[in-house]
Amino acid sequence: MASEIKPGTTISLTVTKTPTSEAAAKTLSRLFGKDAANKRERVRRKRLLADSMEVRRRGGRPWEVRNKAPRLVQPKKGDACTIHATTDVIKDLGSVTRFVAVKSA
Repeated sequence: MASEIKPGTTISLTVTKTPTSEAAAKTLSRLFGKDAANKRERVRRKRLLADSMEVRRRGGRPWEVRNKAPRLVQPKKGDACTIHATTDVIKDLGSVTRFVAVKSA
């Protein structure tokens, strides 16, 4: 399935099965985060993380303590999104093919 997708096309993803592993859930979350509908939330999260970064002195130099970013989207069975297929997206789709249905949009 992932080998049939050409880079530069627009595809729609639909979750057909809830991910059983944490790695697959993170991959789906990352893919759904690339959807245009989630872009505003991504920008907001990026700004909040930058604002909450703490700078301490460590060894006489500034050391930035960064927080981990929370997952924006946690897709469940039946959720859908439309994203632009790039090489990294196609590679990620190869690892979660058993959980999603892919169609060209």
